[in-house]
Amino acid sequence: MMMFMPEELQNDAILGDLLPKYVTRVLARNGITTVDGVRKAYPLDLLKMRGMGQLRFKQIETALFPGSSYTPARISSPIRQTKGSSLNGILSPGTVQALARGGIMTVEQLVGLEPEGLLKIRGLGVAKLREIEKIFYPSQHYEIPRSRRQAPTLPDSMGNAPKSI
Repeated sequence: MMMFMPEELQNDAILGDLLPKYVTRVLARNGITTVDGVRKAYPLDLLKMRGMGQLRFKQIETALFPGSSYTPARISSPIRQTKGSSLNGILSPGTVQALARGGIMTVEQLVGLEPEGLLKIRGLGVAKLREIEKIFYPSQHYEIPRSRRQAPTLPDSMGNAPKSI
């Protein structure tokens, strides 16, 4: 795709006055602070950025690439990934985040834990445990122990304590 940029824009120009503040914030969060950075990321990498939608993309295109118009065949939202985890892409993002909260970032750490230990991690319940089992232990199924809590009993109409069964 051929890109047309206005002659007066220098590649190392800062984006501050060229784009709205909320657009420059999205770009800065993704490590782009110069016109050259935008030019290198245009169009696909810009569209993959978290916080970059079609409206912001069109604002960048209008300001920095007049006469150009890129329309993606399909718009996909970025998948949230947990930094430093090798489990990204293997498990769902929610499961990877829950495991990261428990300090588990690699497959080796995950495989080294028993299901009881996994269930102690905040945010990791039975559904996420089943997802982990399905991928890493396809022939195993951990039975969740059921705690037997007895329902509270009330005295009968005569005031007598209830009899144990």
